[in-house]
Amino acid sequence: MTSYAVDSKRQSMRATGIVDEVKEWEARDGKRRPSEIQARDEDTGMPLWSVEVIYKQTSWGRESSTTGRVIVGMPQRPVLEEYARVEFIDLRAEVRVNQAGGLVESWSADRVADGKAATASTPAAGKAA
Repeated sequence: MTSYAVDSKRQSMRATGIVDEVKEWEARDGKRRPSEIQARDEDTGMPLWSVEVIYKQTSWGRESSTTGRVIVGMPQRPVLEEYARVEFIDLRAEVRVNQAGGLVESWSADRVADGKAATASTPAAGKAA
């Protein structure tokens, strides 16, 4: 699939504060389902995180706000302040046609620029302080 480089400074994105582990997919009972294992970047071996963002898009001349998820590889869960501007290193977008004929965007980046990693005492890490 072809991916396109996106200038993270020009494509304004704001973090929603939601960051989840990306799970490996496995085949069970003839169906693909997410497993309990966190996925890793094939090239770097870093754990993959899904960073939810909100951004403005234009479709057919109409502007709207859209949420999306940017997949990043980082050693620890990034902590992003809710609705703060977020920049990514080597942000890429992929667009494909789904089975229903609609367009689907997929976003990925090497990492969050200046992303703080969660610590054991950070509630956003999913652990009690």
